[in-house]
Amino acid sequence: MSDSSSRPAPPPDPARGVFLGDLAHDLSTPLTAIHGATELLLAGAYGPLDPEQRALVLEVLASTRELRVYVQDVADLGALDTGRLVFASALVDVAGIVGELRTTLSATAAKRSVAFALESHLDGTTIASDDRRLRQIFSALFGYAVKASKRGSQITANVAQRDGRLRAEVRCTGITASDPRSLFADRRDPTPGVPKQYRGPGLGLPLVGRLVAAWGGRVSAEQHDGTLVLSVELPVR
Repeated sequence: MSDSSSRPAPPPDPARGVFLGDLAHDLSTPLTAIHGATELLLAGAYGPLDPEQRALVLEVLASTRELRVYVQDVADLGALDTGRLVFASALVDVAGIVGELRTTLSATAAKRSVAFALESHLDGTTIASDDRRLRQIFSALFGYAVKASKRGSQITANVAQRDGRLRAEVRCTGITASDPRSLFADRRDPTPGVPKQYRGPGLGLPLVGRLVAAWGGRVSAEQHDGTLVLSVELPVR
């Protein structure tokens, strides 16, 4: 069994942060143009699309949206390195976020023949937090489990609020890592204990680790009895 909750966060790297911020800006400009043009095509601005054309345009739109998420991840990593990342504080419907992710990830899991269950155990309907960051962290945490698990795996996840903390946990039977701590490690750290196919999409869990640390929370990764357990704890403001 291995736990990453006490793993120290990497030091900021201002030079890298500036580079990543500029890179994200340069990438977002053409992606925004592609996204806008694709939406115009779907709206019929240049004439009707036949079913095959529409399917192709929808695929381009989906890919563009996914790339925009990755570019935003790069921008966030740059902000972390320069110390400019800011967390908002407003009333957030956490149960609503969990419900949206349940719908989206259940469909993805079904396509991969993975059993996926996500529940929420919350004291209230809203809390003071950062809506976008919560979505970002939960999506990366639960999405990693779905995308990295083998076919036929079982995944159970939950989000709970207690004692002034918000805790998200996911348990999956289809991922094996000799060093679970490396899953949340910064990409500057080598991850020899984690096969490449299990390191997750994009910046994924490493970015989660950085965001949670900056938020004053903690992450944990354990492997025991054939089950990988990943968790995130965040303070409720």
